Amino acid sequence: MAYQIQEIGKNFYLLRSDEEDFHRNIYVKIFKKENKAINLIMDPGSRVDIDPLTKSLEELIGGVDKIDLIFLSHQDPDVSSATPFLLSIAPGAVVITSQDTMRLIKMYGIPAKRLKAVEDFRSETVHIKHTGHRIKFVPAYFCHFRGAMMLYDFESRVLFTGDFMGGLNTVKGRPIYATEEAWEGISLFHSIYMPSNLAIKHTIDRISLLNPFPEVIAPQHGYVVKSDLIVEFLTRLSTLNVGMDLLTHKEPTEEQFLLALNEFVGRIRKEYSNLYSAMYEKLFTPGNFSSPFIAKGGEIVKLKIIPSDALKFILDVLKDETDSALFKKLLTILLGYLEKYNISHLLPPAELEVQHEKIDIKEIFEE
Repeated sequence: MAYQIQEIGKNFYLLRSDEEDFHRNIYVKIFKKENKAINLIMDPGSRVDIDPLTKSLEELIGGVDKIDLIFLSHQDPDVSSATPFLLSIAPGAVVITSQDTMRLIKMYGIPAKRLKAVEDFRSETVHIKHTGHRIKFVPAYFCHFRGAMMLYDFESRVLFTGDFMGGLNTVKGRPIYATEEAWEGISLFHSIYMPSNLAIKHTIDRISLLNPFPEVIAPQHGYVVKSDLIVEFLTRLSTLNVGMDLLTHKEPTEEQFLLALNEFVGRIRKEYSNLYSAMYEKLFTPGNFSSPFIAKGGEIVKLKIIPSDALKFILDVLKDETDSALFKKLLTILLGYLEKYNISHLLPPAELEVQHEKIDIKEIFEE
């Protein structure tokens, strides 16, 4: 089955894989002028993408052999391991990437003559010879790789960002474009995979210098971001603690939170076995990289994010898996464990409100 094809900018197409939790976004830009066409594919995916990608490219540009340029944001196998196959079918195609990435993708056995380093161009802005279009290479150093690189297409005003602005799938259904609900997956992805807030800020600074400013952000994972959410999410990322920040600014409440959470989960396991099974699958399965928790021997031993954000994940799962009456009951139980360890402040105020019956002030005062 071919991947879904969606035009997200002028002649700029998204080919999206089918996973529910962490899909890949492959992009194709077609530079057209009269009877000329230059086809650029960005982060062509992994070996498991080859069959559906081949079908999609047949539909979109007439086949893999019509590829002229392959741009790699970095070398991870989920974005690059399909490259040798594409090069074998498209004999004239050239790979463009950073020197740091090139040093590693050579291990695929790609001949040096088919590799071009971004740093070898005289300028970060280059022209497509046969069509006159302009693209700009934008460094995203350490987001999350030393040589990570983004690509800006001036014609469509789409910025392909690689892993930067990527996210886990946290929106129900299969929407193409991000909504406010997408922030949860973006923040978790960056908290886990980006090394520091400083690296994020430097990348945001480079994006802010683009002129004209992008209308669309196209990441390699998650949802396409456009309109006001671009500035909104970039602003939030600029203050987000990630990676080493979370290690060096570790909250003193984390130990208490783990104690409270394990007691709460133990209670659910004992009294609500079906709910526990659902929670375990979503949050605690060993090796589940999309979970904010690390579990061992049926116990949560470590957090990947700060306790307050981890608690939101627990609450979201409870809301999805229970009705309102059971959710309120479980919330009361959870609050009890949080209070036991003096960390009830972690519970969002909006959730605390449901714990108390509202008092009609007219029953106390007479006006």
